[in-house]
Amino acid sequence: MLTGTDILMSAYNECFDREKAVRVSAELLRDTGVAFFPLDIEQLFGSFRRQVSLKPYSSCKESSFDPLTLSKDGFCTRFQDLLTDFGTGPVNRNKWMIYYNDESLDARYRFTIMHEMGHVLLGHHQLLNMDTLKGAEDDPEYRAADTQADQFCINALAPAPAVYRLLKEHGFSCSAKTGGTWKLTNTQAPFLRNLGKEPDAGQLVMTSFGLSQAAARRRLSELRDELEIWKGLDPELYKQIEGIAHRAGWYCWVCHTRRRTTSPYCPGCGNGWDYEYKDYGRLSRPVMGLRENGQFAFCSVCGNTEYTEDAAYCPVCGAPVINECENAYHTDGDFVRSGMLVIRGTHRCRPTDIYCGTCGVLTAFGAQHGPRKNMWLPGNKSERCRTQGTSYPSVLPSADSRNLKCPSCSQTYAPNDRYCRVCGKPTLLYNEGILPDYSETETFKALRRAEADIMKPHSIQLMIGSDGTITILNQQAR
Repeated sequence: MLTGTDILMSAYNECFDREKAVRVSAELLRDTGVAFFPLDIEQLFGSFRRQVSLKPYSSCKESSFDPLTLSKDGFCTRFQDLLTDFGTGPVNRNKWMIYYNDESLDARYRFTIMHEMGHVLLGHHQLLNMDTLKGAEDDPEYRAADTQADQFCINALAPAPAVYRLLKEHGFSCSAKTGGTWKLTNTQAPFLRNLGKEPDAGQLVMTSFGLSQAAARRRLSELRDELEIWKGLDPELYKQIEGIAHRAGWYCWVCHTRRRTTSPYCPGCGNGWDYEYKDYGRLSRPVMGLRENGQFAFCSVCGNTEYTEDAAYCPVCGAPVINECENAYHTDGDFVRSGMLVIRGTHRCRPTDIYCGTCGVLTAFGAQHGPRKNMWLPGNKSERCRTQGTSYPSVLPSADSRNLKCPSCSQTYAPNDRYCRVCGKPTLLYNEGILPDYSETETFKALRRAEADIMKPHSIQLMIGSDGTITILNQQAR
């Protein structure tokens, strides 16, 4: 027969157990639509902007209140039963203010913010009947709540399925044979191809998820146990979190181009075996596909899709639409490059490769445009970057579409072509200024406006209930 103490202990364990912390963190990542790691704290809190506010310590310097007297890292204060308008009329809801020390390192205050958010979503203010969760370290119930908030935090910032996928892709495993630690055991893992160095598990986790060294060590030490908890959740939810992209990756230390596992040479500068695992604060742009005949699905510079099957260059902007390395044109037999024997031959390369990933020789795209127009490399964020669908800006209607000749190679071209599809040189009408630059056409400008609207950041509006449960209200632009 259960005693009163047994019932209380059962309720106590249910309130502050690890399984609940893991489940709530997984639901948070799903409901806020997290697209990549490291977690975008600003975007995540945009979903709760009507109820949760972030306040850095530096903003309190002009007031009489010194937050450092309560905590050196941060804390959260609840304001009960305030009228909040979610667009459907005012309702009584709690609000929270999360204070954090913005003079700490980024990884530390990110952990602090998510720890305090754990208190909010796990309902600790209600369970402990405290508006500000500080000063009760001697209370075992408070300590249990703090531990659970830590468990929530580490699983929100670096969920076990995503960490496990990252380590597995790099050949790491953890078993009795490895002494219970994560060690490199699969030297044939795909991510190790053409890398030239052995990765470090701690550094991978720190960089991929924006954690401190201490937090990364904790993540690795608890990973096996928490994976079992994650496996007990909804399989679709596990799969969704496991598949979230990583912004960090292996980059060439010379030109910062992202490495490709199938290429021994860097496609940005032609160097090889010199890669570092970095997060440059931006996602790599997607690689466009190829048509069956080897042409790009669309032009890598202007996005044009209208060129003939035999075209080698885009008639709108002159960029190559077939990117081959220059082995085929400028070498005769075998030759030596960087101390390595390279066999003469044509290698088909990806659309924006400046150098061939197979032999490290300059490509057609690189010879014509170079790094300034290689959209794979860092550049002006406002620049157009490989977006399919640029409408061909027709200028001169003609019944005969082959009535002009290229002054360089004598190939015929359409009257609205700015560049020759065979040799890539400017046409007569473009040279004379009769045809405007493609970026100046109204069709192109309209497309840019449409793209800007599509790329506008959006956030999901969420409401936190009295017990910490999340309700999705709608999705709207920030």
